[in-house]
Amino acid sequence: MANAASNVEAALIEHDSNESTSLLHVSPSQASIEIVKRDTREPYFIVAIKELKWMTSSSLLTALTLVLQQCILFIDVVSVGHLGATELSAMTLAGTCFGVLAMSPAIGMMGAMETFCSNAYTASRDKTMVGFHFQRGIIAIIVHMAFVIPIMWNGERILLAIKQEPIVAELSGQYLRTLILGIIPLSIFEACKCFLQSQEIMKGGTIVLMCAVPIHMVVNYIFVRSEAYGIGFHGAAMADVFTYCLMLAGILLYIKFSRAAETWGGWDLKAFRNMHEFYRLAIPALIILSSDCVCFELLNIGSSYFGTISLAATAITLNTAALGYQISNGLGYSTGPRIGNLIGAGKPRQARIARDMSILVAASVGSVCLLFLGLCGRWWISVYTNNSDVARETLKLMPVVCAFIICDAINAVLNSVLRGLGRQMVGAISFMFSYIFIAIPSGLYLGYKAGLEVQGLWWGICISIIFSSVVQGIYAYIIVDWKDEVKRCLIRLRRNHADENIS
Repeated sequence: MANAASNVEAALIEHDSNESTSLLHVSPSQASIEIVKRDTREPYFIVAIKELKWMTSSSLLTALTLVLQQCILFIDVVSVGHLGATELSAMTLAGTCFGVLAMSPAIGMMGAMETFCSNAYTASRDKTMVGFHFQRGIIAIIVHMAFVIPIMWNGERILLAIKQEPIVAELSGQYLRTLILGIIPLSIFEACKCFLQSQEIMKGGTIVLMCAVPIHMVVNYIFVRSEAYGIGFHGAAMADVFTYCLMLAGILLYIKFSRAAETWGGWDLKAFRNMHEFYRLAIPALIILSSDCVCFELLNIGSSYFGTISLAATAITLNTAALGYQISNGLGYSTGPRIGNLIGAGKPRQARIARDMSILVAASVGSVCLLFLGLCGRWWISVYTNNSDVARETLKLMPVVCAFIICDAINAVLNSVLRGLGRQMVGAISFMFSYIFIAIPSGLYLGYKAGLEVQGLWWGICISIIFSSVVQGIYAYIIVDWKDEVKRCLIRLRRNHADENIS
């Protein structure tokens, strides 16, 4: 019987498929045989070096893309900041509403597209299945915006209802109404970036933004501060809309003339079917990003109760942490598609090694940031402020920020590993539990009851990040059966391609 079973297995391995053949036509029960044939047998060290090189080069591009996008906000802040404190406050408030209501959920839903597109790129014989899932991401974005746009249109009323200053609420409401024109272009730009990254094309967004950011600087100046054409505060929002449309046009042109065009099969009404399967991954991914955004906004609000000095120190600390996060987040945006591609290709061992290397790079990035703040913390604070009271308060926060940055980097990459596996729900549960039941209660206790004030609020978030990292790390290293993830990938794609001929 054993010999017979061996002969059957050998025959199946010699079946007319190879590593370049679609894995999706293989039944999940035969996936183990395909894994034996496809997965790497090279020594761990050799594969690790290859993955480390890939992670480093690709994450540099994705991190640069995020930094360039951050430059658009920086240009807006500098431009509007010269108009006055009221205008800057209104723009900041509008930006917060725009991020929390529109962009965080939209980008969060791209976590589902990242899983489906990266899996389909390597698992499916028909590469246009990547474009098929791209369409579903666009559908999800448009549905989301149908709910968000009426809220943003009535932004002024909502801000007045929560007791914001009338002039700030009025300006913020006007800014939000103008930004409505840029919501869909910016959201589809994010979907296009995900579409490219799922095919291991990391430079598309970087190239587009390297062109768009200098143009935004000029357009912002013309619309805001130019004596001949400037219209002041409202010009900043118009410049944003112009830039978002330019970014979308640029990345669509890039897709058209890149190899990614081969994976676009044209619009297909079948994309509307089985959308509940897409939302099964999209909603948990949305929860992760939205809860993260809301938690840090609560940190800002909580800090304001300790006075303007504490709020200013928190603003500097958050900005510092955000800069470090762009690098680790960039690593995450390259890690998720890489894991998804390898699982779709039937290479679970190589995916595990890619996981290890991404954690190593994240820990290294966090350590470099920690070392920089430890050695150059005083100088870095002086870049932001000359106020001795603010500088002293910010220095008190540096130890917790150092601990936070390295944990946050590992947490971001672990979450991207889970996205690549299609395990967004695990990340959503760990994030929600850590923020709701750890960050908020412990932050309130340490900040208000224990008398640590802003330090206590930051320690509350830091403890929650550590908890989330531990939970996701246990899942990724102990619970996940990587070979079984290949089978789950096939089953998930088959459910979504029920109307397609995949055999």
